[in-house]
Amino acid sequence: MANKTGPSPVLYFVIFLILAAVGYWFLSSEEQTAQITPNGAIAPQAEAPATSESSPAIAPGTEAPPAVGLPSAPLAQTPARSDTFSLLASVPANTSIRIDGSTSMVTINQNLKQGFESQYAGTNILPIANGTERGIQAVQEGNADLAAISRSLTPQEQAQGLAAVAIASDRIALVIGIENPYTGGMTQDQVRQIFQGQITNWQEIGGPAEPIQVVNRPSISGTHQAFQEIVLNGGNFGNSPNITTLPRDETTGLLRQLGRNGIGYATFTQVANQQTVKTLSIDGMMPDHPNYPLQRVLSYAYQQPPNPAVQAFLGYATSLKGQQAMLSGSN
Repeated sequence: MANKTGPSPVLYFVIFLILAAVGYWFLSSEEQTAQITPNGAIAPQAEAPATSESSPAIAPGTEAPPAVGLPSAPLAQTPARSDTFSLLASVPANTSIRIDGSTSMVTINQNLKQGFESQYAGTNILPIANGTERGIQAVQEGNADLAAISRSLTPQEQAQGLAAVAIASDRIALVIGIENPYTGGMTQDQVRQIFQGQITNWQEIGGPAEPIQVVNRPSISGTHQAFQEIVLNGGNFGNSPNITTLPRDETTGLLRQLGRNGIGYATFTQVANQQTVKTLSIDGMMPDHPNYPLQRVLSYAYQQPPNPAVQAFLGYATSLKGQQAMLSGSN
């Protein structure tokens, strides 16, 4: 019998082990690389498998970590993650969710409505915007499932069983009419003095010798309350004759009243593309600057314990799909 020639079977086995080890190392490296974004930040992890199990309620007053503002994002936020609410595999077709609250969250509500109803056929989201205070009142009275709020819950509201989940970050912009001849920026202290009635003429801050007409939002507005907390350090707005308070919380009405000498404030996303107003810098920073001083968190508040509809909506809103819908207006 002739002798067998060629490599030993042991050699083939060793080569196979080497190739398997190299392949494993390569795949592991690719997986890790895919989790790093071009700017060095960790990319969001893939969604956990969908589940229909109800999630435990958030403790009263507990909020998810605020989202970090992104100047280039339409709603100025990155995906906010929640460990409490999960993206559900399915939602009953007759599910209806009533939302009332902040006018600053109209775009967020509409985008999430579109995405949620597309994700879960036969569901219905019913958003209205009567202001943060009325939204909270509606939830407490059982007339709404969620309150879209642009301020934090008070200790009293938390004690009454309300809890909130942070959805996005937002910036409050200082605006004047396009015909206003003032061309400078302002410091936070100057803004405070203007809205407390201590500075009443544009000349006092380097502008023309013309009176300043302050257009303020009503006290039911969450933006009013956030501005009061951030800019006025919790102090009161002025009551001088040059300060007018709107009867309704509406940005369109505010912008129309600015004219040549007026000044007001609104959520940045509502005025960023307006052609009739100018946005002023504060402390040398525009609202799209990462260190802009007038920032706040937008949230959804609900009554404990959350009903199944609230759990479903917040599970979607805090998921990667929901955050993408919030930014793009699609699912």
